[in-house]
Amino acid sequence: MVFAATLGVVGVALVEAALTAQIGLWTGLTLLVVAVAAALLTRAGDRSLPAMMPPLAFLAAALVGGQLLLPEGSGPWWTREGLMLLEVLGGNAPWVVAATGLAVLITGIRHLVDPPQRA
Repeated sequence: MVFAATLGVVGVALVEAALTAQIGLWTGLTLLVVAVAAALLTRAGDRSLPAMMPPLAFLAAALVGGQLLLPEGSGPWWTREGLMLLEVLGGNAPWVVAATGLAVLITGIRHLVDPPQRA
């Protein structure tokens, strides 16, 4: 589930970057939805994964979809890549924090209601 959720976020980021020349609203909303879905659908033994998924999924989305947003210039590639990452990740930090918080909250509630069975 976590891998599929990450692919969904990356796919939406690619489409949003291609159509609007930015990564923002639609990718952030997708991140929220898939973070909640991953927290609800992940099996009991793997419940720590949904808490790690939102930041890593958005980083993957920024690295992949952000290639369409690289600023033109004569500077080195890694400088332009760094500036793009700062802009995309910094501007979308509230989405990442909200998605991570929701995933942790849902996972914690699921753990209290239905603790994993020890073998």
